[in-house]
Amino acid sequence: MKKTLLIIPFLALFLGGCGDENKSEASQTKTSDATPTTSIPSQSASLEAPFDLTLIDESKMTLQKFDKGFKVEGNDEAILFNFFATWCPPCKAEIPHLNNLNDKFKGKLKIVSVLMEDKSKDEIDAFMKKYKINFDVAYGEGNSRFAKALGGVVGIPYIVLYKPNGEYATHYVGLVPEEMLESDINKVID
Repeated sequence: MKKTLLIIPFLALFLGGCGDENKSEASQTKTSDATPTTSIPSQSASLEAPFDLTLIDESKMTLQKFDKGFKVEGNDEAILFNFFATWCPPCKAEIPHLNNLNDKFKGKLKIVSVLMEDKSKDEIDAFMKKYKINFDVAYGEGNSRFAKALGGVVGIPYIVLYKPNGEYATHYVGLVPEEMLESDINKVID
């Protein structure tokens, strides 16, 4: 009985992801028909200008919001953006699965983890080595702008999948089984 009582809170945290109680109620759930949009029209105009994500190798990924998703300059692959933090247990737990998907869909899918906390490049490098991350990690000011352009990230991990043409495909909040991600990726790349 005591074990059951200890397991329930752990599962709630692990499967529900890591949230921020200070965020607004503009929560998004997994859908495949609608694009998450901002609920504040006055901010959306300024968020449609192109902006850069800085990747850990110091290269830039230029994104621009459009009515159906985000155009990524020079990209012809599906993209999975994974919003995460280094302190988040479910975020750490999904890394091996994202590594597997990155290997399996190389050349068809780009995975970019978007760090939602302020860390130095050295701290991020150490985290990537410790967890053997084999996909891109974005850090810096562009990350919060991207989150705002999505309409807010209400919990982490938060994953958004886009088709090769930049159109929104689906999103998830919390830890997602690798098989579910793989199934949705196959729908997007076929």
